[in-house]
Amino acid sequence: METVSKIWDVIWNNIVLTFGIAFSMFGLFFILGMLLYLFSRFSRTTFAKAMGPRAEVFFTAWIGAPVHELGHAFFCLIFGHKITNIKLFTPNSKDGTLGVVEHSYNKKNLYHQIGNFFIGVGPIIFGSLIILGLLYFLMPGGKQIISMLQAKSYAIHQAESGLIAYLTMIFEGLWTVGKSLFSAENIHNWQFWVFLFITMAIAGHMELSPADLKQMGVGFIFIFIIMFVITLIFNLIFSSATNILLYTVPWIAHLNQLLFFALMLSIIYFVSTYVIISILYLIIKQQIINPFKRK
Repeated sequence: METVSKIWDVIWNNIVLTFGIAFSMFGLFFILGMLLYLFSRFSRTTFAKAMGPRAEVFFTAWIGAPVHELGHAFFCLIFGHKITNIKLFTPNSKDGTLGVVEHSYNKKNLYHQIGNFFIGVGPIIFGSLIILGLLYFLMPGGKQIISMLQAKSYAIHQAESGLIAYLTMIFEGLWTVGKSLFSAENIHNWQFWVFLFITMAIAGHMELSPADLKQMGVGFIFIFIIMFVITLIFNLIFSSATNILLYTVPWIAHLNQLLFFALMLSIIYFVSTYVIISILYLIIKQQIINPFKRK
């Protein structure tokens, strides 16, 4: 019985440790994904209440929706899933979908199962990379802003601090980037406004739908099992070594910085459209729009 108890203690301790590592790697990632979803919904609700359910489709969805679907398709190809149907932009008034990517895979294939997580989260990763590319090639001074993001990500990773300090450093970095982005010089440059419109359209459609979250959950179960096995092996055999999973944290820090940047664009998109549309709606209808309730 004592041996069984020790084995259970080892397993339980490694489960707890794996949860901690998983949260440090993916926790903020999930939170940012949900915030992107919320602000996207608020923007769509504002458009729908003021100008009808299809208004936002003609404003930014024709840019953001294809990027969203390409994010799914990209990771389908990476993880060997077969794409059976893809429509980058086909607004459906009945179910509210803007596009679709249908795919099939071998449920007995571990690589395919892990791919479900990345396919589900694909719009966030792919959209962030597209925004990064636009920042580099289109935005005046974009290369300097990217350097600032990279430097801040490195500083955040190196800092020995808690969650509050971590978030504080991120917001300080975004404030610095925001001041560089909305500089007087950029405001008078047409490229800045093109960049802002396109990236807000992309960020506004990077949200994770309930179907995406369900697919991510399926893949995450297999990822967690692999993380647990790796953690168990390191604790039993390489107890003095750093868990190999922790070497991914710098990459996660870079991605989190990009997601915070995308969230900032999504918030700007929501606030700017809400203020403009609400003023017009108040003048015409003498009513105030509530963006937090769909009906």
